[in-house]
Parts: sequence; structure tokens; C-alpha cells
Amino acid sequence: MDNDNKNTSNTQGDKDLQSLISNAIENRKILDASNSNGPTGVIPIPSKEQQKADPIHESDPKQDKTPKKKKGWSKKKKTGIALGIIFVVFIIIIAIIVGLFFHYTGMLDRTKDTKINSGKAPINSSELTNEADTFDAKEKEDELKAQLQKQSSKISSEDVTNILLIGEDIRDTEEESRGNTDVMMIISINTKNKTITMTSLMRDMYIYMAQFDEGNRLNSAYWHGGCEYLEQCIEDYFGIQIDRYARVNFYSFIDIVETVGGIDMEVSKAEAEGMKKPMAEQNKYLKNKKGTDYISDDIFAGKSDEDKVKLHLNGNQALAFARLRYVGNSDYERTERQRRVISEIITESKKLSLVQLDKLLNKVLPEINTDLTDGEIANLLLNAFDYMKYDIQQLRIPADGYFTNEVIYSMDVLNPDFAANSAFIQYIVYGSCKNIDEAIKQYQEENAYNYSYDTGYYGY
Repeated sequence: MDNDNKNTSNTQGDKDLQSLISNAIENRKILDASNSNGPTGVIPIPSKEQQKADPIHESDPKQDKTPKKKKGWSKKKKTGIALGIIFVVFIIIIAIIVGLFFHYTGMLDRTKDTKINSGKAPINSSELTNEADTFDAKEKEDELKAQLQKQSSKISSEDVTNILLIGEDIRDTEEESRGNTDVMMIISINTKNKTITMTSLMRDMYIYMAQFDEGNRLNSAYWHGGCEYLEQCIEDYFGIQIDRYARVNFYSFIDIVETVGGIDMEVSKAEAEGMKKPMAEQNKYLKNKKGTDYISDDIFAGKSDEDKVKLHLNGNQALAFARLRYVGNSDYERTERQRRVISEIITESKKLSLVQLDKLLNKVLPEINTDLTDGEIANLLLNAFDYMKYDIQQLRIPADGYFTNEVIYSMDVLNPDFAANSAFIQYIVYGSCKNIDEAIKQYQEENAYNYSYDTGYYGY
């Protein structure tokens, strides 16, 4: 090949080389521009430094695969398991409550005292008087027989539960015999009117007991036939249904007061002095040292007999206060003191913790005799918080102005107007009246046409 052709070929080759280089440069610019705007299907190769800093870009088939989602419980299955756990816990709680319920109710004394004393009821010689009898016993008993025949029906209501609370004499408890009752109180729960009525029955009311052909004080009915016969006599003379009874002795009363931490009472100087007599008797049976729990005379220094001081009473003192009889208006104020004490016990019981309540129940329940069934007790407990909100009413029978003081068989007794006093109980317990004043007014209005100027009573 000659030199001219050789030079021509070289020149053409240079041009071609330059053209290729120019095209390569243009392609590089386009590639750089594309990378700056984001991926367009071309995947750039990272540098070694980038590969070390970000190893995920290394080609790893395991990492390229999308991890499979683990299989878990469905929402429906989780809800079912939660409900199952709640149900099991609920069953356990119910089992514990039922177990505790039967544990406590099993402590109660359900023994029925079926003993019948057919002789003459004993009379405490210290309660006899030297005064002559003020009316003929035979005539009075005939009158009471007629009264029983008039009181042919008993009032009752599904909204009212009447529970007779019986307090046993401490002397009878010690001697393990059945004597007369020291306390008789009807606790009436009216769920319709949302009231609880505490009706004290004065023990000296004179009645005739047909089953034993004997006239005597109301509290002697317990000596003759126990709780059930006392219930029967109250029903016969006052025309109301007694649904159940609960009998407590004075030892359990002391335990209750001690467990609630004692009670606060307004006590007069005369009452504090008078409490020494029943407390001396209690100390004897409790085997306490003479003079135990007497209230110091220094507390009432310079005060009159009627002046009162607020005192915190323990169980022994509260019992003496409730039993105190020969201060003030005798048995009338005595029953009023009993209602005050029970009201204060109820108030203090609301403050008990579960531990204190357990202590109280374990100590007191074995000493309570009742015919309340487990179902009835359960119902009372389930509604206890509602009952605590009820209005508490108090009543003493016989009411002032509707009895006379008499002497028979050398005993001081009360001669009640049973027709009027029966009406008072019914009006207040069953809801037409809120207090004794309203009850008296209603009774007088209903019986205005039948007033006896000889007796001063309505209803004859």
C-alpha cells in the first residue's frame, strides 16, 4: 500500500474513533442525567465503599425473598378465650361467697326449744309490791279472753318482714334455764316504704295465756313455751304476723358492742349512778372484779342528776345502760334506752372492715338462736346496703295515754288498750303513719264515734 492511501485510511480511522468517543461521552451524560432523576430500569452498580457501608445491596437470594407471615389466633378465638377466663374467675368468686355464706350461717343455733312449762311462771320476789290489787284478776282475764276473740285475724304484707328480737335474761343464761325475757323488740322491714321500724314491747303488759289458763306479764310467755309461744301471744294481742325470731343472750350483746369498738351515749348523772346495780350483777356472772367498769363520780362533779355527758361505753357498760330500769320513768325510759343502744350499734357496724366483720360474726353467730332460713338470711344480706339507707322509725308499746298502771297478784303491771295499740303498730309498720302522733290522730278520727268516757279509751 502506498503512503497516500495509508494516510487517507489513518485520517478516516481517526475520525471514526473520535465519533465513537463523542457518542460514548454523550451516552454517559444521558446516563448521569437519568440517575439523578431516579431509577429508570437501569440499576447502578455501587462502589466498594458503598457496598461495605450498605451490605443489603449485595446479591443475596435469601434477602430477596419476602418473609412469610406467621399464622396466629383469630380475633374471634381471642375473644372466646377472654370470656372463658372471666367466667372461670366469676365461678371461683361465687364459690368463695357461697362457701363463706354457709360457713357463717352454719354457726347459727337453729335448735328449736320445744320444752313446755305448764306450771305457774316464776316471779322475782324483788319485783313484788306491798300494794293491794287494783282490779279483780278473774274479771280481767274474762275481758282479755273477749279481746282475743275480737282479734280474729292478723295483718300481713309481702312488702313487710317482722322479726322478733328476744333478749334473754343474763341469769337464765348462766343457769342454762329458760326464764322470762328482758327485751322484746319487733324489727319491721318495709321494702315498699323503705322504712325500718323498731317497736319495743314493754314486758310488764298484762295478758291472759289461754293455753296455760294463766294471767301474767307478757315476758312470762317465753318461760311457758319459748320463742314460738311468745310469737303467738304477740300475734294474738296485736294482730300482726311475726315472720321470724332471733334470740340473743347478754354475753353476745357484750361481744357485739366490743367488736364495733364501743358506742357513744348521752348518759345522765342519775343513769350513771343507777347503772352500778345491773353492772354489779353482770360482773358477778362475768366473773369480773367488784366495781369493774363503774363510771367515775368525778365525771359528774358539780352536775345535777338530769345533766348528761357524752360517754364512750364498752360492752359491759352498754348492757347495764340498756338494762337500767329504776331511773327516770321506769320501764318506759328503759325501752327507749334499748332502742338508742341498738340504733348506735347499727351505726357503728356500718364502719366495720371485712376483718372486723369476720371477727364479729365468728364470735356472735354461735350465740344467736333463730328460725330464719338460709334463703331468708341470704336475701337480707343481699339487700343490706339498701336497708342501711332506709328511714328508721321507733315505737314503744303501749303508747302514752293508752294504758293504765295496775297491781295484780302483788305485781306492778301495765293494762294496755290493746285495740288502740294494735292499730298504732299496724299504722306505722305497714305505712299509713310515720310516727306515734300521726297514728294516734288517725285512730281517734276513725273511732271518734266509739269513745268511752268511762275508760277514756277509743274503740270500745
